[in-house]
Amino acid sequence: MRRWIAIAMALGVAACGARTNAALDESPRGRDGAVAGPDAGADAALPDAGADAGLDAAFDGGCVPLGDGCLPVEACGDGGDDDCDGLVDEGCPCEPGAVQACFGGPPARRGVGACQDGSQVCLGSGTWGPCAGGILPSADACTGRDDLCDGCSDARICPIDCPSPGDPRVPDGQPFRPYPLAARDFYAGPADGFRWVVEGGPCDDLAPNLTSFELSGAREEVAVLTPRLSGDYRVTLRVLVPGGERLACSWLVHVEGPGLRVEMCYPESETEDLDLFLHRPDDTTDWYPSARATAHQPLPEASCGWHNCEATLRMPSHPVTGAPVGRADWGYPPTPLERCENGPLGDAWRALGECANPRLDIDNNLSEGIGVPENVNVDNPRDGETFRIMVQSFTGGLTRPVVNVYCGGRRVATFGRAPDEVRLFRGPSGNRSIGAMWRVADVTVAVDPSSGETIGCDVRQLHRPGLTTGYHLTLEDPTY
Repeated sequence: MRRWIAIAMALGVAACGARTNAALDESPRGRDGAVAGPDAGADAALPDAGADAGLDAAFDGGCVPLGDGCLPVEACGDGGDDDCDGLVDEGCPCEPGAVQACFGGPPARRGVGACQDGSQVCLGSGTWGPCAGGILPSADACTGRDDLCDGCSDARICPIDCPSPGDPRVPDGQPFRPYPLAARDFYAGPADGFRWVVEGGPCDDLAPNLTSFELSGAREEVAVLTPRLSGDYRVTLRVLVPGGERLACSWLVHVEGPGLRVEMCYPESETEDLDLFLHRPDDTTDWYPSARATAHQPLPEASCGWHNCEATLRMPSHPVTGAPVGRADWGYPPTPLERCENGPLGDAWRALGECANPRLDIDNNLSEGIGVPENVNVDNPRDGETFRIMVQSFTGGLTRPVVNVYCGGRRVATFGRAPDEVRLFRGPSGNRSIGAMWRVADVTVAVDPSSGETIGCDVRQLHRPGLTTGYHLTLEDPTY
């Protein structure tokens, strides 16, 4: 069964940094009981004026806080906790691997004030897993925003001015592009120290050393977040003020790439080498030319992988015939260099002068990219094209890969995540054969004809022939 997944509007997240100060490592508390008065005419000058529209009514006594909006039963398909039992869309059917936006707080407060959606993945059982991430209602501390998400606030003029969704101080980011975090955008008073804390996306909790970002200057007034993957990054800023008081706020920075982006991570990435592949749309050419091939053999042009989609081609000629081996060319124009030049192969892309489509930004090959997630991109796919995703085990050891699919900057599918791990994925070494393959899913993209932007995807998980459940794993089988 196919299911069209719409692309939702993306909202931003920020991060926090600090100078060295042990007090900043303690759990932060908000500043309560702030003195605030009518600030008519002042809000227009504030960067989050639009996000906080309506808060002034609280000072005039005219604001009526929103209730919880609970319903007697859960309504399926809206990603909300309609019956306020702490679960989202429980018992509702879904297609395994699908991802939807969700909100685990009171339904009437969704999208109000500081509150933002998280996401949940459909489990192999065909029911929704837990709602993770996002920003939920919290105690209405003096942060300059509606933390209760009830449409009212008694804390408008505050020492720290935290951003709400849509705040221009927190724009969207891009994978590999440095994202500056400036504490003075949110706090203008005297400070004894700052600290930034960042929580990454769906790959970061797979292994202790696997992170989807780099954070420099975490204890400085200005820090720099460099995300490697797409998704929402939760950023927290902590400020230690003279006298020992601590201020803090958290928000989300949304990081997105254009078009179709497939990302793979796995907990064994420091000791095993898996490779991510994408197949040319609407083409059923075999992944490799024969079952007797090894993983080192040049790929057909229909297959995009480490052989022919990196910035520098590792195999310019066929090792047996000597025939030239070219880059995968599927007829897409290249995209501006800014899309790829900040990645680990940035120098090579700059030498090329452009970003290829399709392309591989990172290859975790245990020599050039140990422990990092791998991704493949098509920045400008055409409407209706269907791509196939495949993972190959190069070293052959037992691994548990996870694949995330992003369309138009939004995660629309996740496969292989616990409790639905890929089991018994292992095989011969790629030095001797093509080994184990996991054919993950087919992805059909929808593109807006006027803007050319990817606006949705139909993701269909692949199963072994004749089956409707489970993963499609093979050994020594090069076929599409």
